[in-house]
Amino acid sequence: MRPAAALLLLALPALAGEPLTLVQALRQAGSASLPAESARLSLAAAREDEARARSPYWPDLQVQGGYRLLDERPGLISQPISLGAMQLGPFTTPPVVVPPQVFPTEDRHAWQYRISLQYLVWDFGRRDRALAAARAGVAGTGFQGGAEVRRAQGEAAARYVALLDLEAQRRVLRQRKTALEGHRAAVQALFEHGVVARNDLLRTEVALRRVEDADRALDAAGASAREALNLALGRPAAEPLALPGDLAGPPELPWDEAACRAKAAEANDSVRALAARVRALEQRTSALRRDQLPVVVAEASHTYAQNPYLAHEHENALFLGLSWKVFDGGGRRARADQSEAESARARRELLEARRQAESGAATAFRAYRQALREAETAGTNARAAEENLRIVNDQYAEGLLRTIDVLDAESVLAESRSAQAERRYRAFAQQAALLALLGEDLPAFYERKPSAPEP
Repeated sequence: MRPAAALLLLALPALAGEPLTLVQALRQAGSASLPAESARLSLAAAREDEARARSPYWPDLQVQGGYRLLDERPGLISQPISLGAMQLGPFTTPPVVVPPQVFPTEDRHAWQYRISLQYLVWDFGRRDRALAAARAGVAGTGFQGGAEVRRAQGEAAARYVALLDLEAQRRVLRQRKTALEGHRAAVQALFEHGVVARNDLLRTEVALRRVEDADRALDAAGASAREALNLALGRPAAEPLALPGDLAGPPELPWDEAACRAKAAEANDSVRALAARVRALEQRTSALRRDQLPVVVAEASHTYAQNPYLAHEHENALFLGLSWKVFDGGGRRARADQSEAESARARRELLEARRQAESGAATAFRAYRQALREAETAGTNARAAEENLRIVNDQYAEGLLRTIDVLDAESVLAESRSAQAERRYRAFAQQAALLALLGEDLPAFYERKPSAPEP
């Protein structure tokens, strides 16, 4: 499928006004974002390097021809010839000196051309290793691009759930507003009957004003978060974006912390990119070491030169032999030693990358598990706060508590609900970051793994 068609298919839900799912958002980030496009272009450039490394396996065909003009006609000068006295019968000839003569070899202007076919018969494995290095470079570029795309998808997932978290906070505010309006009606009735003071009514009004202020702040934050998500998906910032109302808890992971460490050390794309770079540098070093050896070359050529002074104007030739640069002042050895030093540094970087990937995966796994535990605690706290608010409302109606007690209980309930949604979506973001570190296909993972029930 062409990229334009794939992008059109990904954009169909938005065009139709349907909510953009998390899987669709991840796929858009993996195909239309700036890191995704940069990864494709880098991979295309690496493949051209591979094609260039493959070119020495083919013969080199050269054609050269044209019309040549000379200022003087070329010629050969003979040496003077001295002839001694000769006896011809009764006569004796005197000595004769023949002066130098000029014999032309070609005309001042003539047509000529040359066709040659050259082939590198054997170079002691240099081109094999150069091609292996180029292929490893292609693999490394692909892995590095994959790492950048997965990071972009992890960032898109974090922005996606952050926007959903804002929507959840808005729902909490609506619930709080409904509860406060009901409480205001109760306070108003009690105030009219002289049971409570006007201060109780004012406190409730202030609480409602704060909810409205928080709602407007969420509107501004939601607009900014929506634009940030559009940019992460490779879309115009102001493009309309519809999201589902809520997500259940993140799906269960099939790995524990030890398995995540092991998987990150082997499947992390940045680690695999460095491993491919090590292979490429080792192959390049091996090729440079063989620069000290000769090469076997073959050449077949056909030459034509318009020249009436030649017996054969057409010439065919075949050459097979060695080409060997015996001494170059140590330049070849220096290049090989430099490449070996780069290989050693890359091997050390690979070791460090594996360690960093293991540590990062373990940290992300622990943060994910901690967010799940905090979400579960927040859910328990929310249920307790709901029961507490019911009890406080009953006691307030009986005149046993003050309005401030009701407002405090309602505030605790709102904070518990807000914390529950925030921790749940934080767990989603931590899980996406962990999956990116593990080299997982994020859209495929969330497509095949059902979401866990809300804690």
